[in-house]
Amino acid sequence: MSMWQGKDGLRGPRATVRDDLVGCPDCGRLHRARELPRGGRAVCTRCGSLLYRHVAGGVRHALPMALTALLLLGLIAVAPLMAVNIQGNIRDGLVATGLEELADQGMWPLALLVGTLVLGAPVVRVSAVIAVLLSLHGGRPPKSPRVIARLFALTETLRPWAMLDVFLLGLLVGYSKLYGFANAEMLTGGLALGGYVLAITVMDQGLDRRALWSAIDHVPAGPSPFPRRWVSCPVCQRVHGHDHEPVPHLCTRCDSRMHKREPDSLQRTTALVATSAILYVPANLLPVMTVVNFGRGDPSTILGGVGELAASGMWPLALLVFIASIAVPLLKLGGLLWFVVTAWRGSAARLRGRTRLYRFIDAIGRWSNVDVFMIAILTALVQFGAVASVRADSGAIAFAAVVILTMLASHVFDPRVMWDRADGGRHD
Repeated sequence: MSMWQGKDGLRGPRATVRDDLVGCPDCGRLHRARELPRGGRAVCTRCGSLLYRHVAGGVRHALPMALTALLLLGLIAVAPLMAVNIQGNIRDGLVATGLEELADQGMWPLALLVGTLVLGAPVVRVSAVIAVLLSLHGGRPPKSPRVIARLFALTETLRPWAMLDVFLLGLLVGYSKLYGFANAEMLTGGLALGGYVLAITVMDQGLDRRALWSAIDHVPAGPSPFPRRWVSCPVCQRVHGHDHEPVPHLCTRCDSRMHKREPDSLQRTTALVATSAILYVPANLLPVMTVVNFGRGDPSTILGGVGELAASGMWPLALLVFIASIAVPLLKLGGLLWFVVTAWRGSAARLRGRTRLYRFIDAIGRWSNVDVFMIAILTALVQFGAVASVRADSGAIAFAAVVILTMLASHVFDPRVMWDRADGGRHD
């Protein structure tokens, strides 16, 4: 039996690659891939999850948007986002200003988190996307397909963690909170932020990921027997068939680590959900920031901030913040707990509905960071000594931890385990 050697020294049987197959990431069912009409979508026949889609435009449309996004990222990094005028005192703030102010207040974990999600992850992701698209421009195969595949895998991993779209909502919430308290004006960085979100959205909608993976791996696998056992790459979805244990360790295309199912998925999810539930209490009871006005401090909790927006007549924004910062974390905690309990019990009830709810929870969890970003923005802008200032408080760190831990919980939870256990533990 032929063997292959991974970078980490692990050995395993050589896998049979099937590029004409695609495995559902949510329930595990194996499907034969087929050509789709322009704009077409392929969905799982068992759980209804999206498998892949055919997008018109491809590289020639996505590349200009990626280059535009990188240019706008430069403006966001160096140009002020917003200016505040309080009784003739004017102050503007950059993204870096908020990070420095948080660090000066002793909130360096929050500063590190915001800097990573708002500057680090977006810059790395957009730069990697540009490198991938440039290598495929003109329809030519890449000179180093393995390197390009790793870069594209990195962009997919970073996608949920690049949060400038959430940061934009935080900027709008911060702008609204200053209403009646100070005169605020959007500046070049704020306008560039709006343009970036538009450009990156168009870019992502224009990327046909299955077509890009096929173009990167320009020597496709030949015909092979239908595998009796198989494992699907969680990043590029390549199906690897094998007839012996253990399963292949690394994907033959993008080098991502592969498992039949996420290791210890239920145990790790349970631990993360329990930790998040414990932190959710101080995150909502402790103040997340204190507004000092003429020497008097006014601590504010998350729910108190929602009430302030509502009292100012900004009901739509108050409802939006309530949903993102209070309802969504509760939904994630309750939903993930439900998934774990029903998986342990091997319940087959509402499997399709549970799978759809999982995908929804996994997608919206990142938007709960809106309050964290709003605090970073206000600490950068409102620093006028005894006249007015904003200070981040310990509740903000607890809340940020809840958001990150629930995102990690939904990431390590493998919805295919629900289907396996409902089917008596068998893999489809």
